[in-house]
Amino acid sequence: MGQARGESKREVFSRLGWVLIVSQLVMLGVVWGAEQVYRMYLGVWQPELDYVSLLRLLRSNGWTLALGALASVLPCCLLGLTPKVGQLTGYFTRVRKKTTPTVVVVCLFLVMGLQNIATLLTLPLEAAANAWGWSFVDAYASVVSNAGTMSMVVYTVLVAPICEELVYRGFVMRYLEQYGKMFAMIVASLLFGLMHGNIIQLPSALLCGILFGYVALEYSLPASMLVHALNNLTAEGMTWLQASDEVTAATVNQAIISFGLVAFLLYVTQWWQSIGGYIRAHRTEKGTIWAFVSSLPILLLMAYLVVLTALSIKPI
Repeated sequence: MGQARGESKREVFSRLGWVLIVSQLVMLGVVWGAEQVYRMYLGVWQPELDYVSLLRLLRSNGWTLALGALASVLPCCLLGLTPKVGQLTGYFTRVRKKTTPTVVVVCLFLVMGLQNIATLLTLPLEAAANAWGWSFVDAYASVVSNAGTMSMVVYTVLVAPICEELVYRGFVMRYLEQYGKMFAMIVASLLFGLMHGNIIQLPSALLCGILFGYVALEYSLPASMLVHALNNLTAEGMTWLQASDEVTAATVNQAIISFGLVAFLLYVTQWWQSIGGYIRAHRTEKGTIWAFVSSLPILLLMAYLVVLTALSIKPI
């Protein structure tokens, strides 16, 4: 019986792996195709552009990324992560607890606190990489340099939160929820973090993804989309503010860091026993993790995402 259940899990995880592989391929194909169309457009209307300027315009064009994000949702809808297409509506309408403005604000500050902790975790990793002749600086620069254009704002604040939450908290996490909430949240956040393909964003996306998962499971998927969008909006706002007034931006950023860390520490201190009880109550059964990591499509997907992330680390 145990072996049969293990085989059944592998089939479930294999389906997930293949769907996400197809999702990644579709996304990359659509982004590449959209970039070629945009490149031809620029070649016709701005033929004087040099290679560096052309590359900068391509990287800062959020419309191509938005099309890719929208396309990445389709395989999840069509290839078996939902038994019925009608369940897609249920992902949005399923509400367990009421999402109040207070809940949203608290979650937003918790996300900021987690991001600050992720930054602190990144510092020793950067130091270790430097000792071996590598650096995360280019990875950070690529994140910052692509922000600021109106198309990137639309992508970052509107399209990305909706599509990413729908894929990773809507489809992936709900698909895996049958094996335990903690397992589903952690796997979804791990895939979400690696999907960014950037070593700087990985720790933050991993930690925040767990919180997004909790919000989606215990409140609703639109609630996690809202928190995700507000967090991205804050980051974009800081980019615009820094471009216009670095002193004010530094002050506001310090205030955000302080509030985020205080909110996180207060929450963890006050609700530590409840958090522990939640984790114990929603553990996965024995053998689930092994069935997951031994699935060939999952291994292929994880290998690709790990290599993609590693490529963001550049030599000094």
